[in-house]
Amino acid sequence: MSITRRVFVSGAMAAPLAAQLGGAGAVAAGEQLDDQKLTLLDGLAELRLTDFALKQLATQGITMQAVAPATAIMGGDGKTVQGVKLIPEYTTGTVTLTGQPSAGTGRVLGGVVLANDKARMEITEIRGGLPDGRVFAFLKVGDQWLGELPLYATDPGKIQLSLKMGTPGKPTTVQGSGIPVTPTQEGLDAFTKAFGTALFTTKDTVFIASAEGNAWPLP
Repeated sequence: MSITRRVFVSGAMAAPLAAQLGGAGAVAAGEQLDDQKLTLLDGLAELRLTDFALKQLATQGITMQAVAPATAIMGGDGKTVQGVKLIPEYTTGTVTLTGQPSAGTGRVLGGVVLANDKARMEITEIRGGLPDGRVFAFLKVGDQWLGELPLYATDPGKIQLSLKMGTPGKPTTVQGSGIPVTPTQEGLDAFTKAFGTALFTTKDTVFIASAEGNAWPLP
């Protein structure tokens, strides 16, 4: 996973970014950094269902499960899967002066299953791309693979990354959180066909995504 980044922290941005980055190694206000490639050493991504999505799915008895190597994030009741933790396979990208990624691609391993006593949808090998913001995944309904489809979307303007520069000999930490994920029309059509009901629209946020990783600068 490699990331190209260029960050300039202006006076107006100093306070919020300082709060995001925090700690030793944060970029000081007014410091200009040239373009630099980073290679990922390790990382972890999360997809969590929103409260709205959980309530809607519950009306049809639809639950979520993790597809290995993804692992489940359990709710407070210890029974309900509210999200999954995913391991990145690869990512490349460019971060703008304001901390927003302007271009890039990435894929995570594993995925999720949505199922009730009537139908089962398996969504795996999830990958995203910028600047279009579409999220593709391989879809299996019942026993039939339907191929790789653009099931979800993100708004690139709502993705904000923070970088915490490591001390000499230490990697840079890259973080992003609170990223809303909405279904595409293709995703809605597949869901409706599988479960026989339409629970969401393309305006509904069904997942909140976050990610964190350690990256090493390349010469």
